[in-house]
Amino acid sequence: MVKMANDQQEKSRQIFSKCVAMVVRNAMDEFHSKYLSDEQMRELNPIIRNAIYTTSYAFDHMHLSDKAERYITYHLSMIPDYWEDCEFLTDMSD
Repeated sequence: MVKMANDQQEKSRQIFSKCVAMVVRNAMDEFHSKYLSDEQMRELNPIIRNAIYTTSYAFDHMHLSDKAERYITYHLSMIPDYWEDCEFLTDMSD
């Protein structure tokens, strides 16, 4: 079990993770309507939320925890060279 620093940090991480998951879900809406059923999305949503939540925690704690550092280092090493740099979604771009 991972120990949280305090209740406010935990609430903030929960809100942040849910917000990012909602942005991901909304960004996938066209893909969802073409290729995924509502049932598949219900299964995918908690996977996305929990991955964001876990990564957010690990990223914030990698300087305090060997496990968190290994988690982040491993996943950073998995990013393929061909991935483009991130860019803003349409509703946040100028």
